[in-house]
Amino acid sequence: MDIFSNKKYFGKAGIDGQILIAALTIILNLNTTSSKAQPYIDLVYLKFANSPNSGLINQNKNEINIQYYNTGINLPLQFNHKKDAVIFSPYYEKWSSKINNQCRQHYDGIGLPVTLLKTIPNSKWGILLTGILRLNDSSIYAKGRMQIGAAFISSYKKNDNLTWKLGLYINNELFGLFVMPLVGLDWKINEKNNLFGVLPGNLTYEHKISKHLYYGANFRAITNSFAKTSGYWRIDENLLGLYLDTYFTKNLVLNVEAGHSLFRKVRSGVKNISTYDADINDNFYFKIAIAYRVRFAIR
Repeated sequence: MDIFSNKKYFGKAGIDGQILIAALTIILNLNTTSSKAQPYIDLVYLKFANSPNSGLINQNKNEINIQYYNTGINLPLQFNHKKDAVIFSPYYEKWSSKINNQCRQHYDGIGLPVTLLKTIPNSKWGILLTGILRLNDSSIYAKGRMQIGAAFISSYKKNDNLTWKLGLYINNELFGLFVMPLVGLDWKINEKNNLFGVLPGNLTYEHKISKHLYYGANFRAITNSFAKTSGYWRIDENLLGLYLDTYFTKNLVLNVEAGHSLFRKVRSGVKNISTYDADINDNFYFKIAIAYRVRFAIR
């Protein structure tokens, strides 16, 4: 039996499913300080993105090419009659960048977010608490400083189609303490349209063409830092794009996305002090991903 397609898995009130989706999708994105809620989860995923030195706006700065690779899984363990859960979400990511004619730099990250989600009995409220352990460095074999972070989100189900979210994300980035308030929603506009996300990290519009095809628009804001031999490397990436999801089977999905970066920054520093701004261009980006995805009909 596929527990993710079983309505009992989410409880009779429906809020269990809303919180579980919020928890799992936050886990998928907290490694880059971005978070969202959505009507599906990717239990296993593999992503690759490339941003060549070509764009429409902000082209009078230094040339840059950025590539990104990310893979991971989500493993939920349920308790309290399947209303609550602990979710383990190990992942690996790799960033690489080349500025002008300099040598390409590579940065690796591994992490283990662990989320506790808890429903509030006989109410429309639920909470989730996520702890994140990350190790980001210039090599997967390097022994950099461990980063420890956390997120808290409260969820209020206003009606069957709309849930509001409010929370806070905090992490001891290599450039200093990073704190981000979170405000989000999960809105089923109608049978074919969804709007979901937790800002300032992510906002997604999704339209269903058929059970095999979906398209939409995405905004993502990413902040991440990695240790270097002397100091740290930091990237602030804001992406606005259009995407298409193709379902080859009920659960196997191919995602393609294209768009443009906005106000992108790459910086370096020493001892929590920013000492160098690369002053780089904003460019097009292209992303491809494949995942084992489970969709939900939250009511």
